[in-house]
Amino acid sequence: MLKNTGLHIKKVLSRSNIEKPDLEAKRLIEAVTGVDSADFIAYPDKEISQEHIEQINAYVERRLKGEPLSKILGVKEFWGLEFIVNEYVLDPRPDTETLIECVLDWVKSKHVIARNDSDEAIQNAGNGLRRSVPSLAMTEELKILDLGTGTGCIPLTLLSELPSAMAIAVDISEEALDIARQNAEKHKLSDRIELRQGNWFEGLEGKMFDIITSNPPYIPDSDIPILSKEVKNHDPIMALSGGDSGLEAYKKIFLSLNKHLKRDGRAFFEIGQNQLNDITRLVDESNLLLCDSRADIAGIPRVVEISCGDK
Repeated sequence: MLKNTGLHIKKVLSRSNIEKPDLEAKRLIEAVTGVDSADFIAYPDKEISQEHIEQINAYVERRLKGEPLSKILGVKEFWGLEFIVNEYVLDPRPDTETLIECVLDWVKSKHVIARNDSDEAIQNAGNGLRRSVPSLAMTEELKILDLGTGTGCIPLTLLSELPSAMAIAVDISEEALDIARQNAEKHKLSDRIELRQGNWFEGLEGKMFDIITSNPPYIPDSDIPILSKEVKNHDPIMALSGGDSGLEAYKKIFLSLNKHLKRDGRAFFEIGQNQLNDITRLVDESNLLLCDSRADIAGIPRVVEISCGDK
């Protein structure tokens, strides 16, 4: 029965110290049987076929061996959207939603509120109240570049929030780009994103962007063996390994950033724990400007905002 099966799986997962065994049990059952959360309440005695029981048990065995639930089910939620995942891409993580927030806040800030009557962004409404007029960056087509795109969750989420934007997403992995392509199709955004295989800015000579984003590999190689087995055994090492210092990707990207970021544009990068000071130094050494940084929900500095011009 539905309820008893859920309770049994929860107990099995609990013994392996899985963080949310009740939630994972429900998701496994839902994925295999097609029932939803309401069915657990409305039809607790609903029978589950033997075929479904066997499939659920196979999934549970994989989970007990350390395979993430997302990789078992082939999907992961990010920013309220569902993204296809597999062994060739890094799972979208809640920390990366901080980057999305930063980009959207910056775009909103381009909606200028003028300082005085002489400012051409001010117009007088018929009721005598002032109203603001969107700046050019809001009315023109924003151009976004995402480096090391993986699932495509960053540019596709931004495109879903910014109807006038277009994006180019780059990844060195052909397999990762195939997943990004599937996600673009899934969210009906294929006509607004171009997927390119390459290493960072390779093949983008002469192209300039309003927004550049990246969640590059930033784990020091010495830390990879101590990562959780869900990560080190099931996420691609290429998407994790940041070299000896964890900073190798940033060094390469920062060297060419001013060739591709518009002077009034912004670049947003996810960074690792305890890396803000080193990133600040690299920004200075690269003749860039660190405009801001933001912590994630755990209070860890997670995103830096960089400019090639003024704040």
